[in-house]
Amino acid sequence: MPGSLDAATLRRAMGLYLDALTTHRDELDSLNVYPVPDGDTGTNLLMTQGAVAAALRSAADEEGLSAITSEISQASLMGARGNSGVILSQVLRAFCEGLPEDHGAGGEEVAAALTRASEEAFRAVASPREGTMLSVLGDAARAAAATGGSDPAEALAAALDAARSSLARTRDLLPELRAAGVIDAGGKGVVLLLDALHAAVAGVPQSEPIGPAGPVGRGRVVNLSETWQHSFEVQYLLEAPDGSIAELEAQLEDLGDSVVVVGGRGLYHVHVHTDQPDRAVALGHETGRPTQASVVNLAEQVAGCAGNQARAVRVGGHPCGLVAVAEGEGLAATLRSLGAVVVDGASPSLAEAIAAAISSVPSMAVVVVVGGGPGAPSVQSAAPTSSKSVRVIATNAIPAQLSAAAAFNPSVSLQENAEVMEEAAQSCRSGEVVRAEGNGQEPARAAERVGWLGLVDRREVAAGDRAEEVAVGVTRRLIGERSEVLTLVVGEGAGGDRAAVERALRGAFGGLEFAAIDGGQAEPPYAIGVE
Repeated sequence: MPGSLDAATLRRAMGLYLDALTTHRDELDSLNVYPVPDGDTGTNLLMTQGAVAAALRSAADEEGLSAITSEISQASLMGARGNSGVILSQVLRAFCEGLPEDHGAGGEEVAAALTRASEEAFRAVASPREGTMLSVLGDAARAAAATGGSDPAEALAAALDAARSSLARTRDLLPELRAAGVIDAGGKGVVLLLDALHAAVAGVPQSEPIGPAGPVGRGRVVNLSETWQHSFEVQYLLEAPDGSIAELEAQLEDLGDSVVVVGGRGLYHVHVHTDQPDRAVALGHETGRPTQASVVNLAEQVAGCAGNQARAVRVGGHPCGLVAVAEGEGLAATLRSLGAVVVDGASPSLAEAIAAAISSVPSMAVVVVVGGGPGAPSVQSAAPTSSKSVRVIATNAIPAQLSAAAAFNPSVSLQENAEVMEEAAQSCRSGEVVRAEGNGQEPARAAERVGWLGLVDRREVAAGDRAEEVAVGVTRRLIGERSEVLTLVVGEGAGGDRAAVERALRGAFGGLEFAAIDGGQAEPPYAIGVE
């Protein structure tokens, strides 16, 4: 129906939301006072929504609303990061489940979906508090329901207005926010979501401005002893019977706080802050089958934020900037989320584009990081033309480039950044899975016809007809005793093999933290990195 929230509109809204989180990431991280002042709310929301965007980029354009909502629900659950990201995954999941399956949603249906999202988010948080993203979403849902009309743009406009008013009130509702003089970071994330939905449905630009930065990572943090009590954040995916989740939540509540359990139909995402991380994971094993367990030392993270600017909080006057050369929309978005000005590696005037990017960075020192590809010579020719101090980190592969960019810190010197980024790139072992036909390399046994080749250091280490088997073979060559993280960067040539490759890598290397990025690069179809 005209003006409805249909499959294409929802796709557009999810893309707009990713853009908004990328733009507002610094602001949200700096506002992250509650529940722990560790400067990662914007980052966690962005990573969670990044998983959604990657799934939608892989979905066929002709898929209907039911298929798109299923993609969003699954991707947000699997990709959720941190307290705010896990709550966001439940919001997206419940909102999608509240939409009709066979036609675009009108105003009443959008309002009902927002109400469902609010109720399920409250239900997922063991000890909900006023003045958080839950309050902002609840006020928005009530405002949308009060319109009572059939126009979804009207319902979303009312929800957005109410969310903005509610966000302003969070400063007075939550003592931690009042002490810091800020609004709730997660609540601002909800406003950005509603802004994206409204912009997509109404066909208007997004309108939420970037607000003033908060205190986290800027040398003044509220009294830490009053804002957090436990030293570790534990997360994992859990396959378990639905009837066992209530007892698990109660046990986690006895173990810590910030308990959020989201999901359904046998698959859940579990989050808790605790001083007993081993016991928190053990409870998962007692309940079902936990995978992708992650334990973060909050004490170290908070200390890092208290002593230095949060890496994502970039205000004017930083000593160092970052430029990255990359091909592929998804890869570019990932690098931008890490603070880089990104230059398209396929630009016909690459040297000029790199020089312009270096000039645009508001710092007199710039690191330029290049992945595997032809960009390094252009960087080397562009760097001497700048009046700024420039260091080039020429990595040998896309995963190594991402590792180097993730190590960048705008608050330290050019020399410090160069040393840390080069070390990060060198610690990442990389390989590729490419199509055998037309790639210029022959299989080890020339008579054997295969569809895929696995390469490490440009040498063939695996070959076969199934991309997932070759990917596992390449990864086995890359991992070592101290390996912790496995990254898969998917290119546009992956085709329909992607899901099988991801399943195979998750299954074969369950002990590693796994991340899949929809890079969109022309080559290779699959880039694999192990750190």
